[in-house]
Amino acid sequence: MPEGPRKRKGVQEATPQKGKKTAASWDNRLKKRPPTCWEQYGAWFWRLLLLEFVIFVLAVIIVLSKESPITPRKLELPPPRPLEGALAPNKVLQKAKKLFEGELIGPESLVMLDGKIYTGSYDGKIVQLEDDKKMTTIAQFGKEPCGTPENEHTCGRPLGIHISEQETLYVVDSYLGVYEVNVTGEYTQILSNTRHYNGYPIRFGNDITRVPDGDFFFTDSDFKWERRDFPYMIFELSAHGRLVWYNPVTRFSNVALFDLFFPNGLLLSADKQFLLICETTQFRVIKYYLKGPKQGKTEIFIDNLPSLPDNIRPSKNGGYWVSFAGPPRDPKKWFDPADAMRRRPWIREQIVKVIEPRTLINLIPKYGLIIELNKQGEIIRSLHDPTGEVIASASEVLDTGDALYIGSYNAPFLAKLDYSELPEITES
Repeated sequence: MPEGPRKRKGVQEATPQKGKKTAASWDNRLKKRPPTCWEQYGAWFWRLLLLEFVIFVLAVIIVLSKESPITPRKLELPPPRPLEGALAPNKVLQKAKKLFEGELIGPESLVMLDGKIYTGSYDGKIVQLEDDKKMTTIAQFGKEPCGTPENEHTCGRPLGIHISEQETLYVVDSYLGVYEVNVTGEYTQILSNTRHYNGYPIRFGNDITRVPDGDFFFTDSDFKWERRDFPYMIFELSAHGRLVWYNPVTRFSNVALFDLFFPNGLLLSADKQFLLICETTQFRVIKYYLKGPKQGKTEIFIDNLPSLPDNIRPSKNGGYWVSFAGPPRDPKKWFDPADAMRRRPWIREQIVKVIEPRTLINLIPKYGLIIELNKQGEIIRSLHDPTGEVIASASEVLDTGDALYIGSYNAPFLAKLDYSELPEITES
């Protein structure tokens, strides 16, 4: 028979040594040990991950297929003004006193007659304020209940107030129309919000003024959205606003200007040659000429304002106070999410499908800001509350010469700042 393989000289045959683990013994141990978590649940992990991915894709498809309530417009703003010089931050507004705290909510617009202040409130009332202590209700256009967005359209929301030379108040109620109010409390509706202009009723009456020939002008901020829906206007940035005029003798009324961007505050200039209109979502104030070769035309009075302008009112220096509803744009920020969204309408279009705009508006940092302009529209002074400690936002300034009364569309008080607290005027 053939011989088997010969053993090489000097080579000892390998034999398993005691205590040493062979490959076979490792296999046996692996078969006996319990499975790891990954071995036991790894397959389920991938299935869950796949399921989450499918749900995410379906959610995206549903959101994209859902109709958006807004038709947003792109807005490219120039770089923000530097917060220096006349715009340098300070804490002056934190020195303001709170009047009628907890008693008066949302004193949006203010006028003074015979030492008494008149304003509208969030609960639909026109009130008289005397000696910074006494508050008396003189009129209410709507009906109870009041105090919530759900009943705002029936309660009414008085906004802009103008006082005539005959010492009569003219009030724009955002939902109910234009009213003539006697300081004794008697009132008459002179224009209803149901009146249509080019197929659209007045949806958001805002501010009012009277011109020398006796006609009234008022802003209708948006023919699509009501006042309680203003956060949608901030996200949409569309030109749905109008300037409307009304003749109280003939009762004829028409639109003077179309395609305005959230027209808000309205004021007759000191020389009575033009109207000043705050376009909130355009960060600017424009002129509308009443007389002269430019009659009926518009031009920019000041643009690239630091924030969203609300109302504009005269200052004792012959210029104008402009109040703002949010924090200033800061050029030192390397990224501003609000500016980024203004440049990308498709983002805003999708966001409002899943998140209520009011929720996002409430996330905006609190910051009180008002500025003073000279007659040429140059910024000469600014007052700040950088943390919103006292004034979180401002709607209007009433300059009495001794003090500034500062209103707000939602604050539960009226603020008062003595002139002695104001910084010096500086040219920007």
